[in-house]
Amino acid sequence: MSGAPQKAEPGTLYVVATPLGNLSDITLRALDILRTVDIIASEDTRTTLKLLNAYDIKGPTLWAYHEHNEREKAPKLIEKLLEGKSIALVSEAGTPGISDPGAHLVKLAHENDLPVRPIPGPSAIACALSVSGLELKAGFLFLGFLPNKKGDRQKILNEIKNETRPILCYESPHRLLATLKDALEILGPRKVFMAREMTKKFEEYFWTDIPSLLAKYKENKPRGEFTLIFEGALLEKQKSAKEIERVLKTLLEEGLSIKEASSRLAEDFGISKKEAYQFALKLKKSL
Repeated sequence: MSGAPQKAEPGTLYVVATPLGNLSDITLRALDILRTVDIIASEDTRTTLKLLNAYDIKGPTLWAYHEHNEREKAPKLIEKLLEGKSIALVSEAGTPGISDPGAHLVKLAHENDLPVRPIPGPSAIACALSVSGLELKAGFLFLGFLPNKKGDRQKILNEIKNETRPILCYESPHRLLATLKDALEILGPRKVFMAREMTKKFEEYFWTDIPSLLAKYKENKPRGEFTLIFEGALLEKQKSAKEIERVLKTLLEEGLSIKEASSRLAEDFGISKKEAYQFALKLKKSL
């Protein structure tokens, strides 16, 4: 293991992780590379300039490289690499290529047998998971940003509603309410961990449930960038099964029919009427 300063090598593409918000989170190695590359390909040049100015980095040429121009710019950047120029790829925040532009350029670099080197550092995925307290030995499911269109978004949520691992996704403030409404309808009122504005001045991290989070942001306009981690289906069902049984027994003892009791269960616990009816029928037989 070496801590010696590193200089960018000719013809090499560096994928450089940059701070999510707090500029002090940049790594020493990332600063070495940013100082010595010929070109920095940046998703948001304004954000990158703030970082460069904070550390008095003035040498590299700054190229705008984002989702709207990557197909046009990537071949030109490959030409520069083939000429022996070194390039640092940076996103607006965090690690490039994860829900950010970058994968296309990296793929082209590999296809041209050009060296690609990661400069690891901040990642919204790792940050949120690390403070969630979730047990992750079985892994987790990462969805990135859910689709803008309601139908496409609901299709994905329906596909993963029985996933037993934690489910992580990013969401922007203007789509948060729509996503939470769809999640409540399809995933039910399960628990959710909310990470907002990570490493920034008004950062927030807390556990709640989908109905409570939805109510919170109906009353308060969502601001900042959100990372949501939904509990897996099996874990949520294990936790709620005893509570469902307790409530169901009470309803049946009050004289409600199986159909009436199952309708109440479906409404109160966010499960399907069919699932609630089967649960009620099974419990009725055991009483």
